[in-house]
Amino acid sequence: MTLSRRKFLTAGVAGLGGLVLGGRAYQYLSASEAKAKVVIVGGGAAGITMAAYLSDMLRHDDITIIEPQEIHHYQPGYTLVAGGVFTPEEILKPNKDLMPSGVKWLKDFVEELVPDQNYLMTRANGKVSYDFLVLAPGCQMNFDRIEGISRETLGEGNAHCIYDYQGAIKCHEAITKLREKPEGKLVFTDTYSKLKCGGAPKKITLMTEDYLRDEGICEGFEMTYYSNSNNLMTPAVYGDRLQTLYDERGVGVQYQHRLVKVDTQAKKAFFQRLDEPTLAHLPRVADSELVGVDYDMLHFTPPMEAPDFMRHSPLAITEGKLRHGGWAKVDEGTLIQPDYPNIVVLGDVAGLGTSKTGAAIRIQAPIAAANLVAMMEGKEPEQIYNGYTACPIVTEHGKVLMCEFGYDKELMPTVPFLDPAVERGMWWILKVHGLKPMYYHGMLKGLM
Repeated sequence: MTLSRRKFLTAGVAGLGGLVLGGRAYQYLSASEAKAKVVIVGGGAAGITMAAYLSDMLRHDDITIIEPQEIHHYQPGYTLVAGGVFTPEEILKPNKDLMPSGVKWLKDFVEELVPDQNYLMTRANGKVSYDFLVLAPGCQMNFDRIEGISRETLGEGNAHCIYDYQGAIKCHEAITKLREKPEGKLVFTDTYSKLKCGGAPKKITLMTEDYLRDEGICEGFEMTYYSNSNNLMTPAVYGDRLQTLYDERGVGVQYQHRLVKVDTQAKKAFFQRLDEPTLAHLPRVADSELVGVDYDMLHFTPPMEAPDFMRHSPLAITEGKLRHGGWAKVDEGTLIQPDYPNIVVLGDVAGLGTSKTGAAIRIQAPIAAANLVAMMEGKEPEQIYNGYTACPIVTEHGKVLMCEFGYDKELMPTVPFLDPAVERGMWWILKVHGLKPMYYHGMLKGLM
């Protein structure tokens, strides 16, 4: 039997992926006899992974996932679609093929949470009661918070966003068209809110520059990255390395600039200059003088927040630095909602002091599941999440900077003897050939 190159590489990274992604954070010896009705809000990466763990841990499982979408998106692949590494089709799968056996799937939208009475309201099916609730609905992207932009008009005026499936496809088309007229101003931005995969804006910047360099047309383009913050990334070891790469490749950086408006007809982006670094992650509160910047191609990042039903519920954070965005209040260690102990929270909706990534979900899910089962059995939750997250930043075709850290930006490299500030080909192999099959056949099945 012969193996294709892709299958060979996929098999070859299994050992590397097992080292990086490890085994289960929680090992159970036998299924629990506890009985309860569990409702999971969200059928994305966090919801399906949580359901897989719970269905294995509970002998008498009664689990319902509420998820309206028929198609599951492998969202870490959006950047690679824009970069021409993945085809659009290979990051899609029907949700029906991913739901754990025995788990009920309610194809509906949640519109209200009523935790005081242990139920929620859905658009089509009305009231849904629960004994225990798992909140994993992800976050919503607010394209319209940038004046002149909407999700429906992505690509118009050569303004693009890879946080959307069609947006990633259009962004790839725009990048490849740059060779037709090899000159112009390319503008890239981040945003002020907490967001999923905070490294994505940096990835697409570097992948675009890598494409231009590979085509031999870099000299005709002026590339600038506009950041809300006063650094490219924290921890500093990663931010400093990215700054060095930007400097070496001629990508200019303008710090403390927030995109607030785009005139797609005139191809002009308008930024609010932030006088204080402390304003970088706060919503815009007042009008100020705007800085207009001409562009030939723009990649922007929309502000993000929790879904409306979460923001308007009593479960949302109302104090502290995470109060903006309506993120779910949750204990950072146990992932239990402190005011309603029959609710656990994980994934992008969780108001945690760490970055929102798939790697974080992979660690959170078995911990959240183990603690939920413990509560069902009348026991104290004992599993603790340390804030681990990872962001593999593609720096060029064939190399990835693997950024791993936890709460308080503590470095948490899985391979401690490697310099964390060095991009490597081994991480590229893992990112491109290993993570997707491991996501579908490991993580979503509760196996890693």
